[in-house]
Amino acid sequence: MKSELNFKVKYNNISTDMHDIGLWVESFHIFSPNAERTKLTVPGMAGSHQSNYRMGERKVHIALQIESDTMIEYDEIKHKIYELFYTEKEFSIIRDLTPDKEIFVIQEGDYDIENITQSDGEFSLTLTMLDPYLYGPELTPPFPSDVAIVTNNGTADADPIIELEVMAPITFAMVQNQNDEYMMIGRPAPVEQEPVEEYTKLINDNMSTLVGWGDAVTVTDGYLGGEIESDGIRFFPRSFGTAVAPLRWQGPGLVKSLPEEVQDFEMNVTVRNENVGWETGMVEAYLLDSLDRQIVRIHLSDSWKESANINGRVQLGHDEYQRFPFMTSAPDNHRDWNNFYGIMKLQRRGNRWWFYFARISDDKRVQISHKHYIPPIEGIFQEKVAKVQIVFRKWPNTETTRMGVYHLNFWKINDLSPDEVPIIADVGDIITFDHVNEELLINGEDKKSLKDFGGSYFGLKPGENQLIVHPSNAFNTNIRFRERFK
Repeated sequence: MKSELNFKVKYNNISTDMHDIGLWVESFHIFSPNAERTKLTVPGMAGSHQSNYRMGERKVHIALQIESDTMIEYDEIKHKIYELFYTEKEFSIIRDLTPDKEIFVIQEGDYDIENITQSDGEFSLTLTMLDPYLYGPELTPPFPSDVAIVTNNGTADADPIIELEVMAPITFAMVQNQNDEYMMIGRPAPVEQEPVEEYTKLINDNMSTLVGWGDAVTVTDGYLGGEIESDGIRFFPRSFGTAVAPLRWQGPGLVKSLPEEVQDFEMNVTVRNENVGWETGMVEAYLLDSLDRQIVRIHLSDSWKESANINGRVQLGHDEYQRFPFMTSAPDNHRDWNNFYGIMKLQRRGNRWWFYFARISDDKRVQISHKHYIPPIEGIFQEKVAKVQIVFRKWPNTETTRMGVYHLNFWKINDLSPDEVPIIADVGDIITFDHVNEELLINGEDKKSLKDFGGSYFGLKPGENQLIVHPSNAFNTNIRFRERFK
C-alpha cells in the first residue's frame, strides 16, 4: 500500500518515487511564505508606512518511515536517502495528491534517522523553498496572429518565454502587454530611411552536399589525406589517409571560395566532436587568402590518447608573425566540452578579432569561452578572406573521435554610420525573449546589447493578458509558461 502523502523527487531529469525505495510518508506540510516587509516611520505621524513587500522563503516539513526486510536493505535505503536529499542544486518534489504542481527545494542542516527495529526507522527533515511558488505544467497556448489573449489561471505572475520566428528582415522586435509593459531589441527605422544590412550573408551551407566544395590544397602543421562525405545533414571524414613520417596531424579537407574577397567578417561553424571512448580528433575551419595562405584557423580537438579532453584553439597568420592568441577549454570544468556539439566563431572588425566557442544545449549557447584580441603590431593579420576551408584530422595510429560539421555561415560585415538603422534578424532566425532567465537571444546567442533602454522582463498577470508583437506580419510567434501558485 502506498501512502496518500507519497511524492516523487526529481533531480538531473531522474525521478524517484518514495514508495518504490521503501519509504512511507507520514506527514508533508508546506509552510506559508515568509512575508518580508520594509516599513518607514515619519516623525510626527502615528504608526508607520510600508515601503516594500516581498515573498521570502518557505519551509517544507516532511516525516518519513523506512520499511525494509533486512539490515542490509535498511542500510542501502539510508544511503539512497542521503543521495536524494543532499544535492548541490535545487531538486523538485511532485506530490501524488497534486501531480500537476511542482515545488523546488534544497536541504539545509542535518537530520538523523531513528531506529525502530533493526530493519525499520523513521526521520523527519525540513527543506527550504528558495522560490516560494508552486508551479504548474508548462503551457503553450496558441498565438495565431500579432495579437493574442493569453490566460494565466495561477495566483501569481507567470514569467513567459516568447519565441519569434522571423518571416521578413527586421530592424527591431517588440512584445508588449495591456499595461504598456514591453520588451524590445533593436530600433525601428524612420519612414524616410531605408534599413541597411550590417551583416551580408555570403555562405549559408547546411552541409547537405559536397557540390560547391573542392579538395583542400593546404594545411598547417600536418598533412592532407583521406576523404570527406556528406550524409545529407553534415560533413564527416570517411578516411584519413596512410600515416606519413614524421607523424603529424593528418586528414581530409574541403575548400569553398567566397563570391567576393572580404575584409570585415563573421563566421559561425556548427560542429560535433564526440571523444569519450575514442582517442584523438581535430575539427578545423580555415580562412584563406587568394593565394591559399592561412589568415586564421580555429579548431576543437582531443589531443590525448589516454584521456578525454576537448580544447579549443585559434591560430593567426602564415609567416614570422604567426601566433596562437587563444587556447582555451570549457570555462568551469575542463571536461565539460567532452562530446562537444556547438559553435566555433571568428570575427574581424578593423584590427579587432573575436574568438568564440560555445556548446549548444536546448538550442541555447552555454559553457562559452571567448576573447577579443588586437594584434600588437599594426597591419598584421589583415589579408582579405577569399576562401573557407573545413578539415578533419587525427593523430596517426589512434582511434578517431566522431566528428562532423553541420552548418557554416559566413557574413561580410558592412561599416555603418551611427544614423543608419541596421537589420538585426532575417528570415528563419529565431528571437527568444526569455523572461524566466532574463535572456534575450537570436539563434541561441546572447543579444542583450540590442535591448531597448525602457524594455523590461514582464510577467503574465493572473487572468487574461493581451500580448502584441511588432512589427506586424513579421513573425510566427510561440509562447510557453508555467502558472505559479502562492
